[in-house]
Amino acid sequence: MKKISIKLLAFIFCFVSLIACKKEYDNLGPLEDSLADIPVTVTNKEYFERYAIVTSKVTGTNTNNTTGTFSITFSIPADKGKIKEITKVGTGAGGLEYIQNSGYPNYLTAPVQGNGTNEITFTSDLNAIRRYNTQLSTYTATLPSSATKTAAYVTPPGLTVGADPQVPTQLRYFFLLTLEDGRTIIPAEVRVRLINP
Repeated sequence: MKKISIKLLAFIFCFVSLIACKKEYDNLGPLEDSLADIPVTVTNKEYFERYAIVTSKVTGTNTNNTTGTFSITFSIPADKGKIKEITKVGTGAGGLEYIQNSGYPNYLTAPVQGNGTNEITFTSDLNAIRRYNTQLSTYTATLPSSATKTAAYVTPPGLTVGADPQVPTQLRYFFLLTLEDGRTIIPAEVRVRLINP
């Protein structure tokens, strides 16, 4: 009986000591969301599948002659400031690195200026993607082998509507937004889905 009492007390001691331990996760608890200080939303998204998705109606039959335009409208809460400009845009699998590293070419020829509000719109077309892909190809040829060297889009299917609607052709876009107070934000990527008109 004495052995059972000792084992029971040891078990209770171990149990109490285990539940008494508390780990401090700060704001990164294992089951908590890590929210941005300034959330950015895409107000004109048509789909949301992990990322905001807008569409571009594509005409043409191959990667070299397709046309299509699209726009992406960003918004931040009104009490968080005003968007001054879209400073840099990158696209493709390496797009996030392209906007963080000033050495890579910018998709934009000049920053997209805001209108003094908490919204800003980026508008582009498939010809701009082709130009950016050419810039990337020229630039990445000079980089060491360890650098990211991905194209702005993958060929095939390239800049055409995918044959399988279950696997649509989507272009990945990454943005660097600058607020009027000088802070910068990199929102989650936005995808442009190519669809038939």
